[in-house]
Amino acid sequence: MSAVETSPWHLVHHVEHTPLVVRPGIGAPAGASRVVYSLPHSGRYYPESFIAEARQSPLGLRASEDAFVDDMVGLSPELGVYGVASRYARAFCDVNRSALELDARLIRGDLPKAALSLSARVKAGFGVIARRLSVDQDIYRQPLDMAEVNRRLDLIHRPYHYALRALLSEAKLARSDSAPVLLIDWHSMPSAALNHFRAGEPKPDIVLGNRHGETCSDGLVRKVRGVLEGAGLRVGLNKPFAGGYIVETYGRPQAGIEALQIEINRALYMDEALVTPHAGAERLKGIFRTLTEKLITS
Repeated sequence: MSAVETSPWHLVHHVEHTPLVVRPGIGAPAGASRVVYSLPHSGRYYPESFIAEARQSPLGLRASEDAFVDDMVGLSPELGVYGVASRYARAFCDVNRSALELDARLIRGDLPKAALSLSARVKAGFGVIARRLSVDQDIYRQPLDMAEVNRRLDLIHRPYHYALRALLSEAKLARSDSAPVLLIDWHSMPSAALNHFRAGEPKPDIVLGNRHGETCSDGLVRKVRGVLEGAGLRVGLNKPFAGGYIVETYGRPQAGIEALQIEINRALYMDEALVTPHAGAERLKGIFRTLTEKLITS
């Protein structure tokens, strides 16, 4: 289960298995490239050693993967959008966490003194190296050494954030005006995550998250919402997902970076049990291309 599908992104960081794909905005029209895409959870490379030490089946491990989001948001060079995606699976290393969100119930030995081992995400089992796939599904047969954790952080987490920071800086430099850089962090959510909505309450197809107004302006939310609702999608805001580590860390409107998380209901585009796309994926691909064009020309 190590196959990685082809992508129009430019490959970089050739180590063990290409951990990142980066699209640096080459050939973008002057002044147009202020949009940065982050795809932290669409990776579908599972090292054989990881599969061997996991309690779950290879298919079961994919339950936490934002499968096919990178394909639906596939970037064409002529659009000139900056972007970074993780090739490795989220279950192996989650780049949408702080590198210090370390789980003492999973990691053998002493943690760094600065470890955020009591964060809500870690306590739930979803630290930078996740202990669980879900509340009732542990991943590992036995604990991990801190040396293995550091190896994954060096291989995947630190390069991802280095690349993302570099792309944000490059996008800012590419602008000839004072317009903010727009960081869009792309995700998908299990349809079951929407089960807590009350009977008769419409369930969203897309959930936008801006940390309740902290990471981007209402104008960006309205713009994205307008395109998606104009295409017939139901769009929610900050419920049940208000934005994770990436938008929280990089969304600094006062510093010229607006960050917005986009969560896609997986039932719209895939068979969730089999992790296979259906016809809805092509529809969303067209909608997201329209959104990209709207963002880079605004």
